Amino acid sequence: MILKEESTQIGYIQKSHGVKGELALALIDGVYSEDFDLEFIFLEIDNGLVPFYVESTRTKSSRNILVKLETVDTETRASELCGTEVFIKSTLLNSESELPTNAFIGYKVTDAHKGFIGEITEIQEIANNPLFALNFEGKEILFPINPDFIVAVDDSEKTLNVNLPDGLIDLYLNDSNDDDDDFI
Repeated sequence: MILKEESTQIGYIQKSHGVKGELALALIDGVYSEDFDLEFIFLEIDNGLVPFYVESTRTKSSRNILVKLETVDTETRASELCGTEVFIKSTLLNSESELPTNAFIGYKVTDAHKGFIGEITEIQEIANNPLFALNFEGKEILFPINPDFIVAVDDSEKTLNVNLPDGLIDLYLNDSNDDDDDFI
């Protein structure tokens, strides 16, 4: 049995395709069809990951794949799986491909100068500049997902150590309602 901590969500079953049980798999942001080879996938059913052998795949686009599972052979059975989240073992992502950025949601972030600065709550996918968004004492902190800022990642502890540019965090933590800043 695979644990959810050992897997990475790659997408969800969007809809059935055809009458022989083929499924349309929509990939989530940061995951592309060329990032992995599918032999087995895991569907989250009743709060557990259930393995399914993949008979065949067809790429519709870099973000959509048609999947035929061994035990799913009717449109009715395929329809029952719609909306189900799809996972693969994290080790199956191609080595040249990095973990999808959404895999870092929930990681605790520590900066080399400021110490603990929050937990990653979301990834803001901005073209050519995706951002980590964290919550620290009720304030949102944003910083670019840049390998130059990442010092260490501990997947077992779900921690991310960073060394962010001086002043970046202060932009978010300083009170912006200072009385000294009178603009007329």
